[in-house]
Amino acid sequence: MVTPTSQTGGHAPSLSVVIPTFKDAQSLELTLRSLSRQSLPADRFEVIVVRDGGAEGAEDYTAVADHGKSLDLQMVALPARGGRSVARNEGIRRATADTILFLDSDSYATPTLLERHVAFHAASGTPHVLIGRRNELGRRHLDAVLAGGPVTPDSDVRADDGGDTRFPNGLPTGDHWLGAMWMFAHGHNISAPREVVTAVGGFDEDFGTRWGWEDTELFYRIDRHLGPEKRAFRYDPDALVYHLPHYRNMLQNLQDYTGNRKMVLAKYPTIDWEFVGIVDTIYSAEILARYREAIADCVDRQACRVAPAWRWLRDRLPGPRVLWVGTGSAEVPLGDRAVTFDYGVPAGGRNYHLVGIDPPFTPGSLDAVVSVDFWRYLHWQELCSFVGSSVRLGAEVYLVGTDTHLSAGPPPGPEQVRYLTRAFRHSFEVSVLEADQPDGCWALHLRAGAGAGARRRRRF
Repeated sequence: MVTPTSQTGGHAPSLSVVIPTFKDAQSLELTLRSLSRQSLPADRFEVIVVRDGGAEGAEDYTAVADHGKSLDLQMVALPARGGRSVARNEGIRRATADTILFLDSDSYATPTLLERHVAFHAASGTPHVLIGRRNELGRRHLDAVLAGGPVTPDSDVRADDGGDTRFPNGLPTGDHWLGAMWMFAHGHNISAPREVVTAVGGFDEDFGTRWGWEDTELFYRIDRHLGPEKRAFRYDPDALVYHLPHYRNMLQNLQDYTGNRKMVLAKYPTIDWEFVGIVDTIYSAEILARYREAIADCVDRQACRVAPAWRWLRDRLPGPRVLWVGTGSAEVPLGDRAVTFDYGVPAGGRNYHLVGIDPPFTPGSLDAVVSVDFWRYLHWQELCSFVGSSVRLGAEVYLVGTDTHLSAGPPPGPEQVRYLTRAFRHSFEVSVLEADQPDGCWALHLRAGAGAGARRRRRF
């Protein structure tokens, strides 16, 4: 990661543009051309290009600087390949402006791009992050780009205006997504105060040379640093770059993406990252907002208490390796081999703040999963994922219900329980259990065993 450096001497520009590059001189040349045609005067910004990979592919870059002759341009060559995080951190260390704009070497800038980023931060007053738009270009657009002319988006490229793959159907409605805009933060067109970037340590260099996630992970830390409640991220569709065509090894990218996602999930075992990369980014942001609200409701109502379920089920459970989902886990002796999703206390150690669709446990590591009322907050697709994932870990699943009213609605009635039993019984052995006390807990008990039918112990 990068460490803060002091600014020395001279008049600093308003904006430092940091661009990592590796074996893509053909697109970098066009990107530098686009930066030489900006409405922002050339003496107000600097461009720092960091070539990753040492001697590998160096010959391709011999003519690159010619395309940025009018720019305040630094061309930096790293002695060995370290990956985009290493290259960007080197650019951050060399930056002198108060604001850094991260572009990729295939980000063909529209003429007002830099001016819009500078104006935004000048008007902000407090630290903010600006996410610009990136429209996809196909081969049909290359003639216009190579000639230096304007690019006309085609409606059949992506969305109505041929544009941003993050918003193929336009910007999301409502404001839930604004609370998780870091999910949309990619290194191809995003700016932030230099002091904020250095305060969080810059990019995590542990991502190495693998593709994906290093930029989103940085801006997640920046979001935490600035305060998620401040919603300091903004999106400007007119701060536009075009994504130039370049060859991508899609199979290798997928492998890198998967490996880096596992790294991020291990680093942040919370709901913030649980759905990112599984569904589209807009839906991920909406899901995150939904379950943040569910957790807050559960804690505020002092609901989803583990203790009554533990007293009832402790002699029924098949072993001590139990995941307890709920609150108040410290009130009862769960045992050293238990783990929890206790939302009422901070995450850490053997306690996670997850929904549980893909928990960080190895197959066969659990004897049972007990969710006390929190399963009632889950939308159907997440409930199915939660149950399926739990069973794959070797666990029996107990969906414990109480008479507590939640923001998710009243307790399930007999007809709903009967329906749920029938819905699950084609894939699991299903029992309906009831505590001895008249007002006690009840539970749907599920075990692996497709088509085994339902064995009811309570009549509904």
